[in-house]
Amino acid sequence: MGASVVVITGAGRGIGRALALYFAEHGWVVIIIEVNAEVARETEALIRRHSPSSIAYVADIRDEERIMAVLEEVHTRHGHIDALINNAGITDREHRQILELPSEMWREIISVNLTGTFLVLKSCARLMVSQGAGNIVNVTSLLAQRGQARAGDAPYGVSKAGVEALTEYAAVELKPFGINVNAVYPGVMVDTGFFDHLPPQERAKLARPTILNELVYLLANLAPGELTGVSICALKWRENPELLALAERYLK
Repeated sequence: MGASVVVITGAGRGIGRALALYFAEHGWVVIIIEVNAEVARETEALIRRHSPSSIAYVADIRDEERIMAVLEEVHTRHGHIDALINNAGITDREHRQILELPSEMWREIISVNLTGTFLVLKSCARLMVSQGAGNIVNVTSLLAQRGQARAGDAPYGVSKAGVEALTEYAAVELKPFGINVNAVYPGVMVDTGFFDHLPPQERAKLARPTILNELVYLLANLAPGELTGVSICALKWRENPELLALAERYLK
């Protein structure tokens, strides 16, 4: 069958790049889907040191035709796609509140974070159905959880809350085909491009982009029906006995 194959969106930098490196170091073929060609090539160069068959594709996750073509090419080349990590996302870096937020910015964030995630999930799931197995992991946010609203982050939080709901619906519909769908979120602020505006001393206090590595890797390795339809905080997953038991099996 060959090496396991993972598709990671938004892997040019930050959490996505950290995940790409982690999977490559563990022997997976890593397929990057990234809209920024420059950072896509940078990440590709890094991961190919560990996984020579890995490759980056430049694509906008809202372009359903392009995404389907990329995934079909990957599936044909390797014969399978074992995991999809829906990580790509954008935010309003000015963190404007609702009354000042341009409607176009709202539409852009919802379009990328929610609709784009849906399109990639749907396209990849169609291919996973033929395998009878697959794991889909959607990266969300603490801001998507009830009671965690914060002024200035409405479009991002709402878009990620939509992904949380999408995770539940997709888990129900795809479980009969052996596909698990779960969500993860850091639970803290992470040192990514979203916080470039902060001074260096403040960014130094943020969590590292590697915060999701082990949890996402665990979920990418699950057997059909083993765990699906849940949303897990990276800060708390080791407090869950069921997840710890799975970790003993899949995290070496």
